[in-house]
Amino acid sequence: MSEKSKKIILLLSIAALFCFLISGCSKAKSKFKAPKIKMVTPEYILSIDEPEEGNVWLVGNYGVIFNSFDGGETWEEQNSGVQDMLCDVDFLDSKNGWVSGIKGTMLHTSDGGYNWVRQTTGTDRHLLALCFVDTEYGWAVGDFSTILHTRDGGTTWVSQSEENDVIYSNIHFTDRSNGWVVGENGTILHTIDGGITWEAVMPKHFERATLEEEYTNPRPGLFGVHFTDKDHGWICGLDSTIMYTADGGASWELVNSGNDILFNIIVRGDRGWAVGTQGTFLLSTDSGLSWEKQEESIKSKLLFANVFFSNPQNGWVVGASGTMVRTTDGGESWKFISGLSYEFEGMKMPEGLEKRIIE
Repeated sequence: MSEKSKKIILLLSIAALFCFLISGCSKAKSKFKAPKIKMVTPEYILSIDEPEEGNVWLVGNYGVIFNSFDGGETWEEQNSGVQDMLCDVDFLDSKNGWVSGIKGTMLHTSDGGYNWVRQTTGTDRHLLALCFVDTEYGWAVGDFSTILHTRDGGTTWVSQSEENDVIYSNIHFTDRSNGWVVGENGTILHTIDGGITWEAVMPKHFERATLEEEYTNPRPGLFGVHFTDKDHGWICGLDSTIMYTADGGASWELVNSGNDILFNIIVRGDRGWAVGTQGTFLLSTDSGLSWEKQEESIKSKLLFANVFFSNPQNGWVVGASGTMVRTTDGGESWKFISGLSYEFEGMKMPEGLEKRIIE
């Protein structure tokens, strides 16, 4: 048989198969449903907070701020007044909240988001994370070793660091005195005086004997930090790193490692949660002492940027492409509030069609 004849037969076979599939689909037409995709926003969501049950706040790319007063059933977009990326949100109660972002952006509301006021931070560095312990004392961190502090609710901000080419990714304070900062190349900083002085912390498994080892075995970048009190805390980052301390950072135990990037971690009671790239979700059921990756718990392969739990049962995960999921059973099951799951009912093959194609 000539090459030309073979090509003709191949084209006819493809055409016949196409007609067969179309015929099969038309017979199952009444059973096919297009996927219903819920979408609060298509933008990248970087942070979420729930200061009171049902009162939820999220921030993300292009200055988006959304609020829900009914646990995520309905959402209202707030007028942030900015178009730049907003990186973190921290509310103390239903009225008082702050949002940080790139180019030194800091926004404040004292009326539950009806009005947002831009505060003067005195920097154009990206402010990647913030933490307030009350309506007066707060901190923010970012690139070029930026640490800012306010004692008047953000009316004035002062620097607590010297500029260096190091990114500080996250910050957490348990009270006005005790706080932690994490960042690239295994950076861990600790203060016991509200940031007047910061001490570098070096866990044993981060120690390197020589300069050569520094280059051949670099310390992982760190992105998440959470303390339940001044003694008990967790840090996460590259290589699926999760570290735990029970003595205020005097010693650290490496409790998880792997190939994923973990961006955020939080522990409430006997449960803990960590999230990262490609839909990575880890769960702890022993107060953060051990962690297990949950492969099929959240039906998404998109990046998860942030996880927040208001108590051991009620929690949220947010990330790329407007992804937002909620749990009310401690992370055993999740409901999509916004974004696309890879297991939408409408994405499944019509009943009987798969069998007809195989046969």
